[in-house]
Amino acid sequence: RVQGWWARKWVRRFAYLFALGYLLFIGVWVTFASGLPSSEKLLSYQPPLPTNVRGYDGQPVQTFARERRVELSFDEYPPIVVQAIISAEDKTFFSHGGIDYPGLFGAVGDFVTKKATGGGRARGGSTITQQVAKALLQDDEYAVSRKIREAILAFRLENTLSKEQILELYLNQIFLGRNAYGIQAAARAYFDKDVTDLTLPEAAYLAVLPKAPSNYDPVRATERALERRNYVLREMHSNGYITEAQWRQAAAAPLGTIRYGSNEKFRQQGGYFMEDV
Repeated sequence: RVQGWWARKWVRRFAYLFALGYLLFIGVWVTFASGLPSSEKLLSYQPPLPTNVRGYDGQPVQTFARERRVELSFDEYPPIVVQAIISAEDKTFFSHGGIDYPGLFGAVGDFVTKKATGGGRARGGSTITQQVAKALLQDDEYAVSRKIREAILAFRLENTLSKEQILELYLNQIFLGRNAYGIQAAARAYFDKDVTDLTLPEAAYLAVLPKAPSNYDPVRATERALERRNYVLREMHSNGYITEAQWRQAAAAPLGTIRYGSNEKFRQQGGYFMEDV
């Protein structure tokens, strides 16, 4: 009889703890999920695109943009570009549920530690889906609350969009330096090429830029850029995307980037009159 009493007591305790945990989860979800984009908005979302001014013959004569971007569908991105991004940013992208839980809890713990000790900025620990969520939130607040909202939105993204749709958003959305947003715009800004014409080492270089474009600037930080590009190439080989011969040949190639702005087709055309138009 005593054993039965103890068993019932522990069952009640576990039930209370479970109920408390569930209520806490609901409370956190309601608190932080309010105001996040709905599933319908996620399905219809499109990133900002440039404004083109055309002449009387219909040909573009000038373009204006705060975010210079060319939007492509997922199928228009060649495999080496997708494989380079996956290898650089999130090798388990196609298998995880949108959130890197060890990375998320590690980032939160690191944040608390850095706040307590007055240290620097905490590490990220974000999947590609979380990075898309961060871009959609347009919130750079350095706080645990932002990471929680980002995680909730990442979960919503994974349950609303396919992996290919999420990756398409990422490839079109990310800032890669030189006022280029998205891989296609970056391919033109750094190599004066379309993504379909990128070589393996060029694709690997663009894949290093999402973390911090200025840290891997091809002019000011050439050695660091080469080292990071070659790391991406090693990861591509490790993940089975390229052969050892392809890896070593690509790692020996120079960066081969063009001078910033040398491919600006519409520069100075029309001047202030065109801006007024």
